[in-house]
Amino acid sequence: MTLVRRFLMVETAWAVGILVPMVAIALLGSEPLSAAQFLRWTVRALGLAAFPAGIAIAPAVFADARPWRQLILALAAASMVAAAVLVLTGLVGPLAGEPATKLPHLWNAMNEASENWETRNDAAWKFFSAFLAPLNALFFAAIGVQVGIWARRLASRSLQRAIYWAVGLGLLISGAGIWDTTYETIVLHTAAYVSFAAFYTILIPGSICAGLALPTLALLCDEMSRQNS
Repeated sequence: MTLVRRFLMVETAWAVGILVPMVAIALLGSEPLSAAQFLRWTVRALGLAAFPAGIAIAPAVFADARPWRQLILALAAASMVAAAVLVLTGLVGPLAGEPATKLPHLWNAMNEASENWETRNDAAWKFFSAFLAPLNALFFAAIGVQVGIWARRLASRSLQRAIYWAVGLGLLISGAGIWDTTYETIVLHTAAYVSFAAFYTILIPGSICAGLALPTLALLCDEMSRQNS
C-alpha cells in the first residue's frame, strides 16, 4: 500500500499547489469567488495533479517482482481520485449553488425534444463532462506512470525533469484550448444537437495514453519473463 499512499500524497500536494494560485488570482479580482467556481477549479486541479502523481510512482512499478500487482495498485489509487472528481462534479456541485447541474436535470434537458438546441447542447456538455472529468484524471495518471517509466529508461536525470514539464504543460495547454474551442465553436454555435461535443476533450489524453500503452505493456511482459526465467 506504500504505492497508493505515495500517489495520494503527491496528488494532494500538487492539487493544492495548483489550486492556491488560482484562488489567489480570483481573490484579487473585482468579483467575489463563488463556491461553484471554487469547486470547478478544485476538480480541475485534482485532474491535473494526477499526472505528477503518476510520475512519482513510476519507479515502484518495476521495484516489485510482480509489476502487474503494482499496476493494479496504481489503478486503485487513480480510481480514488477519479471517484472524488465524480462526487465533486455530480453531487457536490449542485449543492454548491448550481441546482441546474444535477445529473437527472441535465439528462432530462438534453433529451427534451421541445427544447431549443442551445439548451440541449449545453445540458449535454455538462452531463457528459461530469463523467469525462474522472476519465481524464485516470488518463493523466496513466500518462504520468508511462512517461515516468520511459523517461527514466531513456533520458538522463537532468533531461527527465524537462520531459515531465514539457508533457505536463502540453496536457494543460491542449486541454484548456480544446475545452474552450469546442464549447465556443461547437456547443454554442452549431445549429443542431451535438451531444458528442464533450468527448473531444478526452481525445488528446486518450490518444497519448493509448500510444504509450503498447510499448509499456511490451516492456512489462518482457520484464516479467526475465524475472521468471
